[in-house]
Amino acid sequence: MVHLPAILPRANITKTRGVRGAVLFEWLLTTIFNRYSIYRAEESAGFSKRTARNCLNNVHTNWQRLVLLVGIQLIEYIQNFTDARRRQALIIDDSLFKREFSKKTELLARVFNHDQKRYFRGFRTLTLGWSDGNTFLPLQFALMSTRNIKNQLGRFKSVDCRSL
Repeated sequence: MVHLPAILPRANITKTRGVRGAVLFEWLLTTIFNRYSIYRAEESAGFSKRTARNCLNNVHTNWQRLVLLVGIQLIEYIQNFTDARRRQALIIDDSLFKREFSKKTELLARVFNHDQKRYFRGFRTLTLGWSDGNTFLPLQFALMSTRNIKNQLGRFKSVDCRSL
């Protein structure tokens, strides 16, 4: 359905030795949907939690491209089951991502919530998603902070812009 082994290399997810990347990511997805932690499900995996952590923390992984490619495959799959007359739309959503109890989170900011008319600690989450009126699939996302110096709470680390 999703063709995960073909998508992973396009998002810079490759493994040179050990367990294959597709097997690792399929295991991680089933672990999440079964509500297990990586530590609890380690006995049945055939590899260590350190292998999973190293793959998830790889700086070369392009997570946004992975989400987009999986989303495109899912949209093509879902369209086989929906009526052709159903309208499809791209939805842009700007939501508040609260981090009220965080203090040292990088890029943390005071963000104004227009619904409650007050400031919260956290980020703005900008999401682009696809919908057919019944299903919503996120395709792109960005956590946004602020440029306003008086609303900046977390320390900004300097970035050399050579990695994702």
